[in-house]
Amino acid sequence: MGNSNIKKPTKKSNEKFIKIINAAAKIFREKGYKEATLEDIANEVGILKGSLYYYIDKKEDLLYAVVERPLSEMTENLKGIVNSADSPTLKLEKALENQINGFERYQSELFVWISIEWFKSEFGGEIATLGDEIDRLLRTIIIEGIEKKEFRSDLDPKLLTFAIFGVFNYMQRWYSPTNGYSFQEIYVQFKKFILQGIMDKVLLCSTSDH
Repeated sequence: MGNSNIKKPTKKSNEKFIKIINAAAKIFREKGYKEATLEDIANEVGILKGSLYYYIDKKEDLLYAVVERPLSEMTENLKGIVNSADSPTLKLEKALENQINGFERYQSELFVWISIEWFKSEFGGEIATLGDEIDRLLRTIIIEGIEKKEFRSDLDPKLLTFAIFGVFNYMQRWYSPTNGYSFQEIYVQFKKFILQGIMDKVLLCSTSDH
C-alpha cells in the first residue's frame, strides 16, 4: 500500500522522450545511477537540463523508465510463449531466444537492472515485481516440461530458473561486439547447453539430430 500514491513517470511515445530514456540508460551504465546527474543526461541528448522536467519530475523517474521498458517488453513476449500451444521444449527455446533478443536490444538498460541500484528507489517494489513475473513465467515452462516428462523429473524448477538467468545475465560481464560471437551463435550454444542439462534422455536423443 505504501507505493499506491507514487506518481509514475509519464509514458511519452514521442521521439524525444525515447532519446532521453536511451541517454539515461547509457549514462547510468557508464557512471552508475548514483553518480549520474540529470545534467549528464541532458548533455547526452543535447538539450537543456530544464527541458527534462517536461517529461519527468526527478531522476528516479528515469530510472524506472529505463528498467521498465525492456522488462515489460520481455514479459509480454514471454506471456505469449507460455500461453501458446507449443511443447514445453519449444517454449523454453523461445524463452531463451527472448532473453538473447532482450539483451541485444537493451544491453545498457538490462545492465542497470542487474546492478540493482533501483532496489531502494521509490519504484523499487514495482521494478522487483516486473522481474518476478519473468521468473514466474520461465518457471511455469520448466514445471510444465517436468509434468509432461520432457524435462528430467529430478530438477528443482526454482534453482533451474536461477541458473538459466545466471547464464544470460553474466553476459553483461563478458560480451563485446568485438569478441567474435554473434547473438545467434550465443543463443544456439546456450540453448544446447541448457537443453542437454535438463531434457529427458530419451527425448534428447530423438532431437539431437535437429
